[in-house]
Amino acid sequence: MFAASIAAKTVQEEGLECEVAVLEGGRKLMTKVEISGGGRCNVMHDATMALPQILSSYPRGQRELHGLYAKHFTPQDMKSWFTSRGVALKTEQDGRMFPITDSSQTIMDVIQQEAQKWNVD
Repeated sequence: MFAASIAAKTVQEEGLECEVAVLEGGRKLMTKVEISGGGRCNVMHDATMALPQILSSYPRGQRELHGLYAKHFTPQDMKSWFTSRGVALKTEQDGRMFPITDSSQTIMDVIQQEAQKWNVD
């Protein structure tokens, strides 16, 4: 739903006429967000770390994340996206970042609000 919100915003800003919809494989939207980080939602890794250091924390998705981070949406962009929408984040000793509420619902709410704002179906 996060990516759909970004896509819908881009489509509307470019003046294109199309709809953006989320197709979820499960019965409930954002199930993976809800359970990530033990229900606290591990939003990202410490945005102040160097990119190679961040990527080393994701051995199974390192290659895919490198392209995403290098070309489109950096860790600093992600942090700014959440904080500009009122979500305060904290960094734990191992570099993982969570909302200060320690609740994935905080992240789910802000993503849902953004999706509604950009008319994501």
